[in-house]
Amino acid sequence: MSHIIEIRGKSVFANDDADDTYLPVGTHIDRPDGHYVRFGMDVEGPYSRDAAAERVEALRKAREGELDVEDGHKHGA
Repeated sequence: MSHIIEIRGKSVFANDDADDTYLPVGTHIDRPDGHYVRFGMDVEGPYSRDAAAERVEALRKAREGELDVEDGHKHGA
């Protein structure tokens, strides 16, 4: 699933997923400072913290919609 990372000084400064082994805190990444949405192998941003949280929520809702189509049930209702 998606989550938020914060980049400062070309390194991961914070990661909302403590179990993220691909981009743990301290990992060098050549991106401008800001908050990013991480999903799969992709990093999208930079965003403000609030905009990143909104994007994560939109991705969650989209994923739930995919699950609805796959099994014919309404999830999270």
